Amino acid sequence: MNESNHPAVSVIVGVRNGAATLQRCIDSIVAQDFAARETIVFDGASTDATREIAERNLRGGRIDFVVSEPDRGVYDAWNKAVRRSRGRWISFLGCDDHFHDTGSLRALVEAGEAAGGRARIVYGRINRVTGNGVLVETIGVPWERARDAFLAGVNIPHPGTLHHREMLEEHGLFDTSYRIAADYHLLLGELRARAPLFVDRVVLDMGFGGMSSRPENILVSLREVARARREHGLRGTPLRLRMALAAATGGAVAYRLLGDRAYRRLADRYRALRGRPPIWTA
Repeated sequence: MNESNHPAVSVIVGVRNGAATLQRCIDSIVAQDFAARETIVFDGASTDATREIAERNLRGGRIDFVVSEPDRGVYDAWNKAVRRSRGRWISFLGCDDHFHDTGSLRALVEAGEAAGGRARIVYGRINRVTGNGVLVETIGVPWERARDAFLAGVNIPHPGTLHHREMLEEHGLFDTSYRIAADYHLLLGELRARAPLFVDRVVLDMGFGGMSSRPENILVSLREVARARREHGLRGTPLRLRMALAAATGGAVAYRLLGDRAYRRLADRYRALRGRPPIWTA
């Protein structure tokens, strides 16, 4: 499957009870026209057909390694997979993610290799889409435009992003005391002092409605972002982050009072007033 015994990139998929989407994720990796890769699936002891899907693809030679065992969440699974991986670059996916087209991985890896070590993080644009295929938004801008927002707590698109092994060896792996924002915590340690490389193309389609998109978790995520900033020595809370925390606090209260269904209807009515398609009830 690989072009060498030392693949350029390890694609790591963390999953638990993802039988509905895992095959599409794997198919998108298999379809990549960049063969110097390995694919590792870490399943958190799923109770649906996830393990069977992964093992069927392993037997078919479509992926390289599968583990199914209890873990403490996706960051713990990713950490375990990194320790077993061999690639110079490492890309992390959730089971709801899939590469946008067959050239996505090549575009990222070739850009990173051409940089000659100047950048140890390589990212592109990401489409966030609902399960019904509605495009919620496209995120990802060049670092020159993203830097201030990133330092204020707005992460660059993380799924699919390449992390050089050297960077992970220097900074360590994901801090599993974070439930949702361990990726921001890790990247902040690198990007405060060293710019990433931006590839100006859509590289991934990311399922909207994952853990960090759920209304009840938005406040948790923002509080973790504020914690990550403090732990990396960034003082104060920027206005942008304070406003987001206030809005998320109000949203969390409304969610508890209204319940899931009513909250989602109200959120989509607000989007309709702004001329945007429904995403919470789509």
